[in-house]
Amino acid sequence: MVVGACAVCGCPASQRCGKCHLTAYCSKDHQKQHWKTHRTECSPYRVCQSEDLGRYLEASRDILPGEIILKDSPLVLGPRQVTVPVCLGCFTPVNGTYSCTMCGWPLCGPDCQKNDLHKAECQLSRNRTSKVQVHKFMQVNQMYECITPLRCLWLKQHDAARWASLTQMEAHMEQRRTTDVHEVNQVNVVDFMKQYLKITTFEEDDIHKICGIIDVNGFEIPGPNIIGLYGKGCLLEHHCIPNTTRTFDAQLNLVIRAAVKIPKGSHISTSYSDPMWGTANRQLHLTTTKYFKCSCDRCLDPTELGTHLSSLRCVKCTEGLMLPSPSPLNPDIWACNSCPATVSVDHVEQFLKQLGEKLVMLKENSLNSSEAFLKATSSKLSENHYYRSDVKLALAQMYGRGGSQTQQQQTNLKELSKDLLERKETLCREVLALADLFSPGESRLRGLLLYELQAACRERYRRLPKKLRNTSHSRQLLQECAEWLKEASTILQRESPLQDEYHLGLQAEEELSDLTSILTRFH
Repeated sequence: MVVGACAVCGCPASQRCGKCHLTAYCSKDHQKQHWKTHRTECSPYRVCQSEDLGRYLEASRDILPGEIILKDSPLVLGPRQVTVPVCLGCFTPVNGTYSCTMCGWPLCGPDCQKNDLHKAECQLSRNRTSKVQVHKFMQVNQMYECITPLRCLWLKQHDAARWASLTQMEAHMEQRRTTDVHEVNQVNVVDFMKQYLKITTFEEDDIHKICGIIDVNGFEIPGPNIIGLYGKGCLLEHHCIPNTTRTFDAQLNLVIRAAVKIPKGSHISTSYSDPMWGTANRQLHLTTTKYFKCSCDRCLDPTELGTHLSSLRCVKCTEGLMLPSPSPLNPDIWACNSCPATVSVDHVEQFLKQLGEKLVMLKENSLNSSEAFLKATSSKLSENHYYRSDVKLALAQMYGRGGSQTQQQQTNLKELSKDLLERKETLCREVLALADLFSPGESRLRGLLLYELQAACRERYRRLPKKLRNTSHSRQLLQECAEWLKEASTILQRESPLQDEYHLGLQAEEELSDLTSILTRFH
């Protein structure tokens, strides 16, 4: 059966590339001959376009969990718009002890002055009669809001290919013109460039468009204070239950993997917001930063697929839950699902704002204040409410962790009472059930929770009397721990080496080796 024209000779072809299923060949020889050229563009997806979505990615074949879908090098890297002063070569915070000898922007030292990343703002800042002076350190400094836009605008005259890729990205200019963000950019970016840096080569509309492109398409890179723009990564469409994960390697390349199996023809998605937030929070984030409303099945369901992640306890009856009505996207009122009680949308928003402020004020690493928050909200919020789930996740990680070293955690796990050890295990399982629904498959959150869960269960095994450690039930518990450790190690080692999660993944691999040795004794 003819499937297309051979990529080498143009003759009718009956074979396709086994990886991307898109490129056709008339023979194995021509496929081998073409591989040197094809390997750089071979991918398991195709770029599609629709009136509603614009450009998006579609699986060209079945994609397996954990498989790399794309690896994308950054078009532009720069500091986040809201940042303390950082080195413009390596992005670490600076205190002003060294400044670029050419332009005056603070840096770590002479090595970072030579970094190509610093070239754009360095050359453009020399329009001033005197060098740039930064006085405010160790706190947010508005002077840095211009750096990433400058690095983008620099491409217009110095890298036509990257500029073309950048300007294809959506900026939502019309929606932004009437917002506070537009006014802030006018003062802190446009006016600052013209009046302080004396840069007059760029049109105001071009600067505002670049600011929009950064806001809408930028990926915040965990760890360093960096935002990146990626030519392929920006094509991923949003979904509140994404089918991919994203990480960054040591070179800050964006790596997109399948979190679950993605069947051929399916859209490839990521989440532009936090999947563990409630619907109102996700919608607010999407409308204010990405300028659209999501209408996926989860967003349209007041119960959030039966989890009640955003529901409140009824103010009148004991068994009912308050839900947004008639729709979470445009609620007129919040109504009980068990009695006639209702409350206004304003009341709910004010109530959640107050609780959110209390949540922010919780003492870091304080078990007592976190448990007190859960106790105080048990009669006000649904069991799975995202505020409560956030605290449960923190507690699941805190119990048994006396320090950053895993060995220290193991020591402190031994000191937990039986009740608190059970508490840790219960918290892990509760949050894991939600994570597996909203951030499914091989996600970072699943990796972290599996590590904490196996740690609690291994400690439970250690406390068993010796005569009970060799039972089939005990062996099964250890086998489950080994499987969780293996999965956690695989998932977490996909994170950037700059991240704590990566090093936890390495630790999990070591612990798996020890656990495997114990299991072999049973055979």
